[in-house]
Amino acid sequence: MKAMETEKQYVYTSLKDLKLKYFPEIVEIGLGDQEPKQQIQTLDLLKRCCEKEKSERRTAQIAARVKSAKFRQIQSVEQYDFNHSKMTQRIKNTYLVVHNNIEKDNLPKAIFVGNPGVGKTHLARALGYSSCQKGLSVLFLTAAEMANQLLQAQKLAQLEKEIARLKKPQVLIIDELGYVDFDVQGSQLFFQVISARHDAGLGLVVTTNLNFSQFNQIFANEAVATVVVDRMVNEAEIFYMEGESYRKHQREMKAQKKEKSESASKK
Repeated sequence: MKAMETEKQYVYTSLKDLKLKYFPEIVEIGLGDQEPKQQIQTLDLLKRCCEKEKSERRTAQIAARVKSAKFRQIQSVEQYDFNHSKMTQRIKNTYLVVHNNIEKDNLPKAIFVGNPGVGKTHLARALGYSSCQKGLSVLFLTAAEMANQLLQAQKLAQLEKEIARLKKPQVLIIDELGYVDFDVQGSQLFFQVISARHDAGLGLVVTTNLNFSQFNQIFANEAVATVVVDRMVNEAEIFYMEGESYRKHQREMKAQKKEKSESASKK
């Protein structure tokens, strides 16, 4: 009887979690008309229904968050080969600590610095994808897109609305910072977004091909570059990624898999 009461409470709690607040009352009446053996079967069926409904809803919610994040391409940590080089082996443990501990009260804050093709965007996207799975809102965009959207919003007198949009996601991923220069206006607007998110304690993930000392090359002046770096690196985990191209490694891995597949099909 105790086991059945436990099952019943689980079902009732699940129904309430699913916002089916009146279902427990009807179920209780129905169970009252059944023999103990039938009650166990009914509760088991209801339990499986609840678990299926919760699972499907969670899958749909994750899919919606991933779509809203605008990743362009889904890349997970499972797809990344940390054995690629000594550099990736070195950052593996620290990265996984950040990745595996993403929560609402522990939003990811990370900066990936390094040459093109070393896997910075992949690891940044993986943090975003994991955040979506944890129920967090995410937005992925390039630094160039962000600058253009802010300047366009300012021209249309919608700057406040655009800054609010960029502040809304719990995790913002800015890719390719360093490939475009910001004029005075663009530099100030970029800083406003970074500062607003920093003050709100929100998650920020950035990839850049420049060392922080070179930020004065893309922002209007040294002062803005300094405050942007100050807000970005505060509490962030910084990953310096140099070495062999990860894209080249991926191409080689794909070629090897294709070769093995063709070889197996010939046997």
